[in-house]
Amino acid sequence: MNDRYSLKFKCNCIVCNNEFLSRVTTAKFCSSKCKTRNHRKKKIEQDTKIYEFHCPECTKGFGDYVSLRKHRSKTHKVSSEQTYIEFKLNGEIPLCKCGCGEKVKFLGDESGFRDYKVGHVSRVEGKNNWGNNPNFDEIKKKSAETQKKMYESGELKVWNDGLTKETDERVKLLGENLKGREITWSDKISESQKLAWMNEDRREQARITSTEYWSDPKKREEQRFKRIKWLKENQFKGQSNLEKYFGELLTLMEIVFEGQYELDGYLFDYYIPEYNILIEVDGDWYHCNPNVHPEAKSVIQEQVVKNDIKKNKVCEEHNIKLLRFWENDINNNKIQVMERLLKELK
Repeated sequence: MNDRYSLKFKCNCIVCNNEFLSRVTTAKFCSSKCKTRNHRKKKIEQDTKIYEFHCPECTKGFGDYVSLRKHRSKTHKVSSEQTYIEFKLNGEIPLCKCGCGEKVKFLGDESGFRDYKVGHVSRVEGKNNWGNNPNFDEIKKKSAETQKKMYESGELKVWNDGLTKETDERVKLLGENLKGREITWSDKISESQKLAWMNEDRREQARITSTEYWSDPKKREEQRFKRIKWLKENQFKGQSNLEKYFGELLTLMEIVFEGQYELDGYLFDYYIPEYNILIEVDGDWYHCNPNVHPEAKSVIQEQVVKNDIKKNKVCEEHNIKLLRFWENDINNNKIQVMERLLKELK
């Protein structure tokens, strides 16, 4: 009896392939650990056949993308944006189509990513935007004509048409807000003059007059000085994030400086009076950094580059040293930028 139960057979584990002794000739696993591993392996193989999506972190299968996204977000703390990039875009990060190389904003699973960063569509020539469209005047004229026809046909109406302050709370509130306000230039224009702008001949004459005015170099120069004066009065209000960051860097280095310094009708980002040095902080795209954007692909870039050349000449004429720092260097090589500054200030 004892000999019968003590009899064991040699078997091979189907998981680790190790040889082991068992009372049963059909034994498949040498331990409970191997049995569990085999069970998990079978489950994964089964999931692979059934489910279309699998979590990269835990290999769990899902029948649809939304379930996978929710699982990764809740269990593994992976953002929806990252999941979209990995499964919808095959890991390729979308960049702004204007060519600046910056990452665009993620709008959600349905919309995906933006084509352009906010404001960058105006950099692309030929797009239907007010800045660079070659048919700007034609589009604007057609838009005005269409709107006029819609008003005449009754398809479009002003929001307060037929409403009074007695019958509509919004009209009443608008009237109260307008009480005691300062009279503007438009209030002084007669109704006949306001209607005159609807005359196409009058509008065409205004375009011709405006073109003649801005074609005069003296007039343009006068306007440029007026603009510089306004910018100085509103100092630092229109600074870019890059300029603000560089100003903080100068403060950290205990360098006394003046912001928005005017010289011969040109505005410079910073002036260090103790060393008679001007500083310009140049964005890579707008100023055409040769290491990032070697060629100007937009009218805006061409104008900025021309303006930079004029600024360089002005500094040479006044015997003032001008230092220029690229956006890429400020963001990625801050130590080198600080070392260069200290070297120039010695």
